[in-house]
Amino acid sequence: MRRFSVLLIALITLVGIAIIGGVTAEAAPVLQPGTSITNGTDFCTLNWIYDGTGSQAGHLFGGAAGHCFAPGERVSIATGSLGSSVAAFGTVAYKSAALDFELIRIDSPCACAVSAAMAGHPGIPTGVSTTKTAAVGDIVQYSGHGVLTDAIAPTQQDRVGILGFNNGTQHYSYGLVSPGDSGGPVGDVSDGNKALGIVDTVGVALTPLPQVGEGGVSLQALLADAAAHNFPVNLRTV
Repeated sequence: MRRFSVLLIALITLVGIAIIGGVTAEAAPVLQPGTSITNGTDFCTLNWIYDGTGSQAGHLFGGAAGHCFAPGERVSIATGSLGSSVAAFGTVAYKSAALDFELIRIDSPCACAVSAAMAGHPGIPTGVSTTKTAAVGDIVQYSGHGVLTDAIAPTQQDRVGILGFNNGTQHYSYGLVSPGDSGGPVGDVSDGNKALGIVDTVGVALTPLPQVGEGGVSLQALLADAAAHNFPVNLRTV
């Protein structure tokens, strides 16, 4: 009987340890291109992950649209568009005066797991798409948390569009995007799964034909602008 009691106590102890261990070992939220982000009031989508170089060496950044948050603001991972904050991950460090983008310096250590891969697309990005490699008519990939498509993962992550314009500074593509997708990643599937740019504006036109789409900063201009203002960064690829 004594042996049975000892074994029972040991079993209860092990179960208790397993439960406690399960709570403390809860997975950190993932921060990646296509993640919903918020300052507690406004909701946008993270574009790409960037490694600082030169004067910013050792720092890690995430990108957003410049109209999303103010310099110095703390930014958190969100449950989705118009959702709630999950975990703070960084501070807005640079906001471009010329282009609609900003860089969020990711905390070190971060209460998150950082991934360079676009949500739903582990093969994106492989590099930077430029005017020399991208072409009008290319298939582009979106992943984000627009209010019209935020209900389920497939509509968040599996939307595609067609590149209609790209001059290296700005681009436009035809596809389904909506508020909440702002700042999100635009990948060029036809150009070898490269990062083309970010979502800045959402457009709807009725003439000459009904169409929807997005316009935004092209990545090659984003990188050049950041470097010119003492924020040299490189795109982190998969």
